[in-house]
Parts: sequence; C-alpha cells; structure tokens
Amino acid sequence: MELVNGKLATLRYREIFKLWTQIGVNNGYIASNHAFFTYAVDKKLKAIIVDFVQCLKEENKQLTVLLKENGLLAPTTSIDYRQLKMGNVRGKKAINDTEISAILSMNIASSLISVSQALEISVKQKHTAKYGELHMRYAILGAKLVRLSNDKGWLLAPTTM
Repeated sequence: MELVNGKLATLRYREIFKLWTQIGVNNGYIASNHAFFTYAVDKKLKAIIVDFVQCLKEENKQLTVLLKENGLLAPTTSIDYRQLKMGNVRGKKAINDTEISAILSMNIASSLISVSQALEISVKQKHTAKYGELHMRYAILGAKLVRLSNDKGWLLAPTTM
C-alpha cells in the first residue's frame, strides 16, 4: 500500500495477489491440519495442531478485513470445517506423529515467513500490530513443536562422520 498525500491509497495488484494467495494457502493448511488432527495420537501434538489452525483462521480474518477495506472480496472455501476438539477423534495409524510433526513444522515456518512478508508491506498501525502478534504466535508454535519433537525423539540430529 502507498501513502498518497498522507492518506492510505488502495492496494496495488501485487498486494492483492499476495493477500489472495495467502488466504488460499492458509485454507489448504487448515484442510491438511484437520486430516493431521484425525490421525495424530499424541495429545500435545494435537494441541499444537489446534493452535496452528486457530492462528491460520485469525490470519485469514485479518486478511479478509484488509481486502474488504479496499473494496475487494476475499476468496472463500467451499468446505466448512467443524471445530477441532481434543476428545473428538481417536488417532489412527495412517500417518504417524513423526511425519505429522515434520509437515506441521514446514507449514508453521511457511506461515511465519508469509506473515513476516505481510508485516513488511503493512503501513497501518493496527495491521502491523496484528501481524506482529501473529508472527509471535507462529514463532511460539514452532518452538513448542521443536521442543515436543525433541522430547519424543521425532527430531533426529545429524550424524557426524
């Protein structure tokens, strides 16, 4: 966004594309994390999945507001996911917790980077503050996942020669 005569100008095409793309990516992460939640056995891993989905939904709300403020409609998802609850699903062994942890780690890192990029182009203080908050939430989630993966033996240290 640009400041023109001290006022916020409308979004440029690049910014609109970035916002739309991020909402789509987040919707994909939400869908995959619902599947991961179904197959995860470890309760702490499930809690991190729930936290990540909540962060993604919060980010999508903020991005949608930003688009609406500029007269644009946000992309929608055709699937209405139910609320994730810790007691709803017993783990099945189609995907193991080690694999879920690795994929979730990549997804959290990707979300952290995209929020950092959004923070970089943000000029409104309320949006900058919200992106800063989301950035910290993703960083904390990543740290929790690294700690859990290390404690459970899912994180393998590189071997020396």
